[in-house]
Amino acid sequence: MTPTSTIAIQCLGYTPIPVALLSCDEVPMVDLYRKDVETGRLRLYRAANVPMVPEDLERLVQSKVSWLYTPEVDQGEMQLYIRRKLDRLVNDNSLNVRERFGRLNEVVEGILGSAFEVDETDELMRSSAYVASMAVRLLCQNEMTAGDLISLLHHDYQTVTHSLNVAYMMVTLAREMRMVSDSELQSVAVAGILHDVGKLSVSERILNKSQRLQRREERIAQKHPAHGFRRLCERTDISYGQLMVVYQHHERMTGKGYPVGAVGEEIHPWARLCSVVNVFESLISNRPYRRRYPLTEAFQIMDGPLSAGLDREMYQCWKQHILKK
Repeated sequence: MTPTSTIAIQCLGYTPIPVALLSCDEVPMVDLYRKDVETGRLRLYRAANVPMVPEDLERLVQSKVSWLYTPEVDQGEMQLYIRRKLDRLVNDNSLNVRERFGRLNEVVEGILGSAFEVDETDELMRSSAYVASMAVRLLCQNEMTAGDLISLLHHDYQTVTHSLNVAYMMVTLAREMRMVSDSELQSVAVAGILHDVGKLSVSERILNKSQRLQRREERIAQKHPAHGFRRLCERTDISYGQLMVVYQHHERMTGKGYPVGAVGEEIHPWARLCSVVNVFESLISNRPYRRRYPLTEAFQIMDGPLSAGLDREMYQCWKQHILKK
């Protein structure tokens, strides 16, 4: 679960900082806060004028503290620090690609989670582009298999986790099908990260409901592609393909999807790509009202009536890619 998905209301206005990226000789001199497990409130952990020493980091690790927090007034300085550390992580050849990707995924969930929590579109676009560039650099290295990818992902129902998983899977499937050039893969990843941005306009009570939605609630939830489209359609930093992923990822080849019931080739190829992995990711992840399905059972479900609504070639390619030894 991402850190921001569990932050109590008292933590809003603070940016999560991954402890795994802190080093005593480089950490900026800013106030750092730690969240109280019982109350959810933030308490000052280290003032800006107090140096951090190795024993501090050791105690945090021993206490299984994964995140500290800094006030948003210091956010710019900490973001620069985090990005420098991530650049080093991605290029650290002392770790294999699987290890680097696993560590990267832990950190970027917090970065994106913060952007989603603030609900500020400019920051979300900047964070999405940066996260996509880091992820694509690792996913384009052939050392990591599809099985590695699935095993490294978190599988909870939070929008941030789901969006990242879909982005990684879209890049993997696009590469497997040779749909786009390597230079376009970052754009595909950004599209995956943003595909559910419209859910920011849907009540969390509906998104996190522990029972299946009533029909009225379903209609509200199904408006999220249109909400996302309206949020992004006038921006100059998003491509047509990315926008169509946001708007059409719930359309179906049979015309039985939403929001408008587009049919077949009316659906943008990137949106059809997203549809396949979006359904798959939803099945293999926990939901408030059910546990995740094992891979084989997920594909059995997708082989049923669901398959008619998906691009056949893309679905078969994805299935073969995931199941191959």
